[in-house]
Amino acid sequence: MKKSFKVTGMSCANCVANVEKAVRKINGIEEVNVNLVEELMLVSFDENKTDTLAIEEAVRKAGYGAELIGGEAKKKTNAKPEKDYKIYGLIASVILIIILMVLAMGPKWDISTNALLQFILVIPVLIINRHFFINAFKALRSGGTNMDVLVSLGSSCALIYSLFGLFMILINCEKGNLEHAEHYSMNLYFDSAGMILTLVSVGKYLESKSKRKTKDAIEGLLDMCPKKIVRINTDKDGNETEETIALEDIKKGDVILISKGEAASVDGTIILGSAVFDESAITGESVAVKKEVGDEVISATMIKDGFVRVKAEGVGEESTLMKIVKMTKEAGATKAPIARLADKISAVFVPVIIVIAIITFVVWLIISKDFVTAFSNGICVLVISCPCALGLATPVAITVGMGIGAKKGILFKSAESLERLKSTNTVVFDKTGTITKGIVSVEGCVTMDEVRETSPLAMKLLKEMGLETVMLTGDKKEKALKIAEEAGVSSVRYELKPEDKAKIVKELQSEGKKILMVGDGINDAPALATAEVGMAMGAGKDIAIECADVVLMHSDLLDVIRAIRLSKKTILNIKENLFWAFFYNVLMIPVAAGVMQPLIGLKLNPMIGAACMSLSSICVCLNALRLMSVRLDKNLGETNTNDLQETVSKNDDKNYNGIGCECDTQITESGEKDMISFAVNGMMCAHCKKRVEDTLKAVSGVISAEADLEKKNVSVETDGSVSEDALKAAVKEAGYEV
Repeated sequence: MKKSFKVTGMSCANCVANVEKAVRKINGIEEVNVNLVEELMLVSFDENKTDTLAIEEAVRKAGYGAELIGGEAKKKTNAKPEKDYKIYGLIASVILIIILMVLAMGPKWDISTNALLQFILVIPVLIINRHFFINAFKALRSGGTNMDVLVSLGSSCALIYSLFGLFMILINCEKGNLEHAEHYSMNLYFDSAGMILTLVSVGKYLESKSKRKTKDAIEGLLDMCPKKIVRINTDKDGNETEETIALEDIKKGDVILISKGEAASVDGTIILGSAVFDESAITGESVAVKKEVGDEVISATMIKDGFVRVKAEGVGEESTLMKIVKMTKEAGATKAPIARLADKISAVFVPVIIVIAIITFVVWLIISKDFVTAFSNGICVLVISCPCALGLATPVAITVGMGIGAKKGILFKSAESLERLKSTNTVVFDKTGTITKGIVSVEGCVTMDEVRETSPLAMKLLKEMGLETVMLTGDKKEKALKIAEEAGVSSVRYELKPEDKAKIVKELQSEGKKILMVGDGINDAPALATAEVGMAMGAGKDIAIECADVVLMHSDLLDVIRAIRLSKKTILNIKENLFWAFFYNVLMIPVAAGVMQPLIGLKLNPMIGAACMSLSSICVCLNALRLMSVRLDKNLGETNTNDLQETVSKNDDKNYNGIGCECDTQITESGEKDMISFAVNGMMCAHCKKRVEDTLKAVSGVISAEADLEKKNVSVETDGSVSEDALKAAVKEAGYEV
């Protein structure tokens, strides 16, 4: 069984490790992955050995909060009050710290009064930011460490030393020894104790804002559905009333009303009315589709015209949209192999930093014979070290990358598949429904599948990226070579049996090739599972989608290009984040320890250290946000497949349960073009328009076809080899009058 949990109280990579460690101790746990950005934990477990309550309790004992996720919509709406509470506390802390700084740095008209006022002002700052101390205590009690331990240690040390100084000031003032009192007043760290907490809190607030933006791509998917729905209620006498209810209150079997301009909030079946639906958000199909009684409605699809009553069938997490969101979020909770190094370092990071801080204090105490200098450098090491940047480096980029993919209809099932995709060097395609549309047309005596309009451009771009393309088909040689020529694949294997596809993938892998397998049928499932990355077309069979690592909702081969580009850009972004996180700590920890002080006189105080630590995490989040500007659609403009004519170079035959033919693709100019226009009667909607256009495009020699619903005619561009009579005959065969 696999369940998702909301985990609260995490602040860094060590928190993630602590939570995972606590849950893994439970008998029956198979796998656990925690995403720091999403505050999401994905757990696979044996339900006969443990349950969700035991998992929640283990997380709580580790010092964090955990709650089984039931509904996305409710979870999203419950987040605001906590945010408002935090910002008020943050503002209060900043105001108090400004006053405290003025007292600490300004003229001291009365030493004892000034010191007491600093102490009084720092108390509310400590109370407001008490979560650092609470979380640190919980972490230490459970045998773990995290960023809160470092921050609370630094602040506590500054506070304790300042309390000692305050005590000595009061005693010396009472004795009249003002010189000694003034000496201790110069070494009060109340401002540092409060400033460390406040600056880290400010940084955390800005970091949370950045992290929220990284989640916008995913959360934005939820905005496709309305939050309020009109439900049709029928009483025992058959009287109907309309009731507006919240999205989360809809139940399976309810009848809902969807009107023009509204989006479906559930999956269901039309029981009354008809409407033209824009399904582009889910299927990628730009042409609106007319649906009537008995037809299926998909969540997040919008009515362009008409109205319908729909019987709800897929509601809540069972709807298509929520499945997409859930899949994307669960994938974000998994770990990419590139994150393992950061996890190993984070596991020992805090204890090592504490040791370095102690060594720094001792060494400087011996060298300088000055307790204040040694103390200041030791605290600075504690607060400048940043396990947060290490912990955020991978998940923020993964979250942004997967969110961008989800908005484009590219769904990665795991972070590992996102990383592996960039390393593939050979793309193996199933033919039917992948390279071709699966729509049969007749050319002479040969029955042919129609090649997708985007297939030639996709193959061309894949070759430019240095990837080899292979087509697998059970078709006979003549038909297979014809499709390969039109599509522009590098090589083709034909006359194959269903079980041969997985064998060919293994054969290519034995040659050292890393395979991306793209398919959509049931017989593609073994090959999808065998390849380094399996990619299923969203319009395919459930078993193919189940076996795949990546799902293309739009069934567009250009999405293969987009997915590869997104993979490469995301992994590059992760490497940049990790470099910054490592570079920051390697550079700043020695500086904080005072290594540069004897050389160039550079010395940091704890307040600057805390500011630097916060800034490092913010930089990682901002760098991840740069992914949102990635141009996945570059050079993916519309292309005319008939303008891409290839010549096939037939090499020696190569047998593997069929024959392999290597195809070298060349682009040549097409011939003369003719325009033919004629009237078409019987077209009633966008669906009819598309059917007429698709029918004409399937005729050999047709370059393009454009139907006009208002004028009831069609304009066809041909290469001159097809007659008007042949075009009209095709339209008549499709059921329309000419």
